[in-house]
Amino acid sequence: MPNCDKKGAILFIVIGIIMVVVIMSTITLRVVANHSRLTHHQVSRIQAMYAAKAGVLYALDALRRNDATAVACLEASGIIMRSSGAASCVVVEPGLPSSISQIEITMGGIDTGPSNTRRVRAKATFTYTP
Repeated sequence: MPNCDKKGAILFIVIGIIMVVVIMSTITLRVVANHSRLTHHQVSRIQAMYAAKAGVLYALDALRRNDATAVACLEASGIIMRSSGAASCVVVEPGLPSSISQIEITMGGIDTGPSNTRRVRAKATFTYTP
């Protein structure tokens, strides 16, 4: 009869080990999932930052080319860059990442920046969907 007592103890040890393995697996999966979500969010933010920089370069290029329509839009209410649209002050840029909905580019008047320059600002609006 002492054998029966040992079988019962072994059963509890095996169940305990299985529970520890399941708990450790759950914790590992949660850490990996959270890390993946945070990485995706950071990628969206970096894409938005570079899109805003591209918007500033677009405005500077419009000034350099002396593009009257673009400069008029920039001075009035700004230019919006989107992947689609057809308004007078909307620039269609199909190469925008899907996370970026639009880029708003505004330009101040003369002498709004340092040393008789214009201040150019760009704001990228991005969406993050986990």
